[in-house]
Amino acid sequence: MPLSKLPTVERLMLATVTSVPEWHPEHATFEPFPVHAWVIRHPDGVVLVDTGIGFGNPAIDEWYNPKVTSLADALGAIGLATSDIAAVAVPHLHFDHCGQQAVLAAPVYVQAAEYEAAQTPLYTVPDWAAIPKDRLRLVNGDEEIAEGVRLLSTPGHTPGHQSVVIESADERVVFAAQCAYRAEELRSGQPAASNLYDETWEDAARDSLRRLRALAPFTAHFSHDPENVTVV
Repeated sequence: MPLSKLPTVERLMLATVTSVPEWHPEHATFEPFPVHAWVIRHPDGVVLVDTGIGFGNPAIDEWYNPKVTSLADALGAIGLATSDIAAVAVPHLHFDHCGQQAVLAAPVYVQAAEYEAAQTPLYTVPDWAAIPKDRLRLVNGDEEIAEGVRLLSTPGHTPGHQSVVIESADERVVFAAQCAYRAEELRSGQPAASNLYDETWEDAARDSLRRLRALAPFTAHFSHDPENVTVV
């Protein structure tokens, strides 16, 4: 059910990643990249998409040297408190997306396939990805979590990656998150090899981009690319 009018969307800058280790797929072409989250001021309550990088993990600090902004400070800069968040959609459970979910009390929506994958050793920072049972909302596939707000299963970067769509009668916004690392991947429909969970997920990643492109027209936002894309 679309909303009569799109809610206000505000992008948060939660971190800048300033280095990657030699084994990282982007090492050869690395440039510092942002870590974004988004606030959706939905009439039924504020929805947060993504929670950024946490604090105090020695390995993450050494490998990625992130310049992190606390979620509380980022929300405060737009006049919100952590207690104002009514729901959280985490696109996936890599360390740079689940890092500050623990400072919130709101329910967290995550794909069941992603939650299962995150139990694998070295997949993420376990403490950051540990969502209390009373807050955990496991999703299987697509699901509407509020009027005009849908989760879309978009695997490829991870086994349980999800994107978020908000729509009114005549407008649509897609939070592609890391379904695409760069905007050009969504424009072309071709996933970057370096953004795949592994090579066996290329077809799934291409299908996920196709699913998003089929929603046109829309404006898309990305976790690590500051460019917004209008797809028509």
